[in-house]
Amino acid sequence: MENLEEQRDCLESPLIPQSQQGFAKDEILGEVKKQLLLAGPLVSVNFLVFALQLISVMFVGHLGKLPLSGASVATSFASVTGFSLLRGMASALDTFCGQSFGAKQYHMLGIHLQGSLLVLLTASIPLAFIWANAASILLFFGQDPEIAAEAGSYKLKTMWFQ
Repeated sequence: MENLEEQRDCLESPLIPQSQQGFAKDEILGEVKKQLLLAGPLVSVNFLVFALQLISVMFVGHLGKLPLSGASVATSFASVTGFSLLRGMASALDTFCGQSFGAKQYHMLGIHLQGSLLVLLTASIPLAFIWANAASILLFFGQDPEIAAEAGSYKLKTMWFQ
């Protein structure tokens, strides 16, 4: 009988007291504030990155239909071939840094940062060649020649600023 009670005590969560029936509104609001303080900068940076592409395409839209089509195709092409890949690879760094910080292995933060920069740089080199040849790649996949040429021109002009 004692073993059964000991096992039950081991299975209970140390984070949630069993005597508490519900959570107080103040506790929930406090936790929400903490989460917003932690996630707020990440959310705002991601929003601004997407807004940069949106604003660029909006300005090009005032030049006419063909520049707008080319800019839209170029932005979509860059998002699919590069930005999503690089953003995913960079987000893995968040996991490694969080683990290192939580384990109090502060020296590993720098090692993870240097390693990730090397990997991202290595992945960026082929992406630069892909973006430089965006017009040819789009033509190969059947895009309209005028739009492909405009997208290639737009991508070459903006490749170094994104």
